[in-house]
Amino acid sequence: MTAGALVAACMALTGWWGCSTEVDLTAPYDSIPVVYGLLEVDADTQWVKINRTWLGDGNQLVAAQIPDSSEYPEGSVTAKIVELIPSESGEIVGNELATGVEWMLQDTVLENKSTDGIFFGPSQRVYFASMSERALREDRWYRLEALLPDGSELKATTTMVQSSAGSIERPPPNLSSYQMGFASVNPDGSATYPSFPFRWTSAPGASRYAASLKVNFQERYYADDELTLLDSVRDRTISLSLGTRQLNNPNNTQTLEESFSGERFYSELATRLEVNPRIRRVLGYYDGETQIERALDFELQVANQDLAIYLDVNESTNSIVQERPLWTNVQGGIGLWASRTTLGVYNLGYLKQTMQHLQEGDLTAALNFCSPSPLSDYSCD
Repeated sequence: MTAGALVAACMALTGWWGCSTEVDLTAPYDSIPVVYGLLEVDADTQWVKINRTWLGDGNQLVAAQIPDSSEYPEGSVTAKIVELIPSESGEIVGNELATGVEWMLQDTVLENKSTDGIFFGPSQRVYFASMSERALREDRWYRLEALLPDGSELKATTTMVQSSAGSIERPPPNLSSYQMGFASVNPDGSATYPSFPFRWTSAPGASRYAASLKVNFQERYYADDELTLLDSVRDRTISLSLGTRQLNNPNNTQTLEESFSGERFYSELATRLEVNPRIRRVLGYYDGETQIERALDFELQVANQDLAIYLDVNESTNSIVQERPLWTNVQGGIGLWASRTTLGVYNLGYLKQTMQHLQEGDLTAALNFCSPSPLSDYSCD
C-alpha cells in the first residue's frame, strides 16, 4: 500500500479526526457467573457460593479487594435447589423428572473468609438453604437453578453420595475397646513397626476416597524450663494422609485398602512438630469408663463423580505444562456443583507401647509427649 493510500484509509476510518496509535487492551465487559457448591446428604444446611467475574480498567489487584467486583448485590440473585428423579439411563441428560420438592436459597454475609489471598475478606456473601423440613435423599439428583440480575440463567445438576459409616471395616467402627499400636518396643529399647491395613467398602455414587489418620493432642505452654508455670493451652490436630483411591465405576461396590506403617507415625510427628523444652504434649484424652487413652480418628473424604473429576483436573502436577484445562458442570456459567460426604471412626485408642516409644524413641523423645491417663507409667502428672 502506498503512503497516500494509507493516509486515505486512516482518514476514512477515523472520520477525518486523525489517526490514533492508542490500543484498548480491555475487552468488552462480560460478567460470567462462578458457582461453587458441595451438597452433603446429612447436613442440616446446604451452602453455595455464587460469584461473578469482572473486567475493568486500572489495577485488578485493587479491584479484587472491592466486594462489588465479584459479588452480586444483596437480594439480586434468585436461586433454588430442585430435587430430581434420576433418568433410566443413569446419565444426566437434562430432562429428569422433578419431584416438586424445592429449597429456595437465601443470601447472607459470613465473616469467615481468609484474608491471606488477593481477594477481600473476612466477609463473603454466600447462599444457603435450610434442610429442617426435609433432608436430601441419597437416591435422588439435585439441580441448582439461578436467575441473575441481568436476566440470564444458570443450571447445574449432580448426583449424591451415600453416607453409611458401616462401610468401614478396619478399624472396626463399633468396638469401643479397640486400640491401635504403632510400635513394639524390644527389651533393648529398639522398636519394630507393624503395618496397619485400613479397609473399607465403597458406597454407591462414590468416585474418590481420600483417607487420613488424624492425631489429636493438647499442647501446654510453660513459662519455665521446669514446667511448673503453665502459660497457655492449645488443642491441635495433625492429619496424616493415607492416600487417595479413584473408582472408575462408582456404582460397583468394592473393598478398598490402604496400608500405614507405624514408623511413619513417629517420623511425621518428628518432622512437623517444634522441639521446645517448654512445650508438653498430651496425646488425646483419658476414657475413665474403659480406662483407654483415645487420640486417633480415621476419616474418609468421599467425592461423587463431578467432584472427583474436578479434583483430578486441578491437582498438582510435575509436568512442565502447568496450565489446567477448564472443567465445569455449570450451564450458563463456570464452576462446580457436586456432592461429598465424610465417613469416619473417631476417638480410637492407642496401646501403651505407642506412648512408650514416643517418650523413649530417638525421633520423638524431645517432643515431650505424655499420657492423659493418671494410671499410665508415662502419665503427664
